[in-house]
Amino acid sequence: MKTSLLPTWSLAGARVLVRADLNVPRSDDGAILDDFRAQALLPTLTTIFKNGGTVTLLAHSGRPHNKDAQLSLKPFIEWFKNQGFSTEFAENLLQARKLTIKKTVQIILVENLRFFPQENACDLAFAKELAQLGTYFIQDAFGALHRESASLSVVHTLFPATHKTIGLLTQKELQLMHLLIENPQKPFVLIVGGSKVATKLPLIHTLLDHVSTILLCPAIAFTFLKSQGLPVGKSLVDDNYLTQALAIMQEAKERKIELVTPIDYVVTKGTTKKPHPISITRNIGKNQMGISIGPETLKLFKEHIASARTLFFNGAPGFAHHPETLEGTRGIFQALQQNHGTKIIGGGDTVALARYFKCRHETGLFSTGGGVILAYLSRRNLPGLW
Repeated sequence: MKTSLLPTWSLAGARVLVRADLNVPRSDDGAILDDFRAQALLPTLTTIFKNGGTVTLLAHSGRPHNKDAQLSLKPFIEWFKNQGFSTEFAENLLQARKLTIKKTVQIILVENLRFFPQENACDLAFAKELAQLGTYFIQDAFGALHRESASLSVVHTLFPATHKTIGLLTQKELQLMHLLIENPQKPFVLIVGGSKVATKLPLIHTLLDHVSTILLCPAIAFTFLKSQGLPVGKSLVDDNYLTQALAIMQEAKERKIELVTPIDYVVTKGTTKKPHPISITRNIGKNQMGISIGPETLKLFKEHIASARTLFFNGAPGFAHHPETLEGTRGIFQALQQNHGTKIIGGGDTVALARYFKCRHETGLFSTGGGVILAYLSRRNLPGLW
């Protein structure tokens, strides 16, 4: 288990290059809608300042085409100032370099790295320019560690072992993930949903070694149901993974792991963008699309959640932009709040919904990661770690 060297460093007068994750929900005009990931970075920044250092901050936002103004990191200047940090903005690396020489502010925030084509190309020359912006490097972009890019997978190779480490956020997140696969208290209940079957199936397969019960939510549930020949109407299914889903169900049965699929559904005859009208049914019709769990399923899920001592929730059912589809998700969070075991809520959308429903932070340990959680628990390589 990696441990951060940051608390032991003496950084008096040093400029520290920090790779962070500021990929937060934004409005159409670029305003910050949820600052959870930015808040999670504060312990690392505060420790750097206490140890005498200043920060050059690297981060990305969204998947921009060219330089989309609404994805600029400029709104974070005011955000960091509101946290009490003196901050300046660098639109390019030349400007950032000049600001590092001046040493007049605590934080130099470099523009969205995905505005630079060399970032996603893992360009070595670009990575070297980034590395020149600090004498120490801290990797604290936990939510992006599974990505290949210049700032994530190349920059850290340019620093000696004595001058690079993970941040306090990444250390905390790795400890959470370690908890799930090393010694979880039983019963261990996995609640998993979402549409990305290709990434969720390796997660489920890995956790078969540890879980007691798996609660399958839409949309992933429909791939499992179709693999058994059950009707799913027009619900989202990944036909490429039917065989794997069936194999997981068979393995779960052999291991005496209870794999629970919904017994009733919230359905629509519309689309994922316009789910209308909405109704509840036990059997999905050929022209219907299942989008969430119904009240009978929620009651069944709550029974399993109530007895669990470890829970991991990734992939909430329903659509965040259609509150009328989220009663099942609301009910799951309510059940989590009443459970006194160890609870980890992971995935950007799932955490955002937890915060939307004002789920108390002590209810569970909110993770800033999404795809990286699936990659780590599926034992895939994380290019951002060394």
